[in-house]
Amino acid sequence: MTDLLILLILLLMGAQFGIALTSTVIVHPILVIAKKATSIEVFKPFFDKTHIWVLVLSIIITLLALVYSIITGNWRWFGISLIMHINGPYTILFMMPLNRRLMDKNVDPLSEQTATDIKKWGRLHLIRTILNGLIFIGFIVLTVYSI
Repeated sequence: MTDLLILLILLLMGAQFGIALTSTVIVHPILVIAKKATSIEVFKPFFDKTHIWVLVLSIIITLLALVYSIITGNWRWFGISLIMHINGPYTILFMMPLNRRLMDKNVDPLSEQTATDIKKWGRLHLIRTILNGLIFIGFIVLTVYSI
């Protein structure tokens, strides 16, 4: 049972980190070099799909880590999963105002503000990507070293 929990945690956290890494390394650079109107056309459906998956994955990972910690008494798993939720306040405080402007149905895709917001979004998202990567590595370390 515990091996299955570890496998699920690693797979789902790997998926979460993969989404973040893809956003930062692939999607954002494309948004920056694409035509302004195209950037918004791509950003909106991408954001609609990914932000829901990231939220769902973080909740599932935390619940699995909690179950693992209860079964084994190793609370490091649950502790690491809680670090992931630093993304919540960070997103609300720093990224949400930007996301709202970019997702607004009346956003002017040709404005300089929109171009600036797209660039800033990538820098802000990089922090989330790094945090998710560190959490994924933390889970791998716990697995490899049976800590």
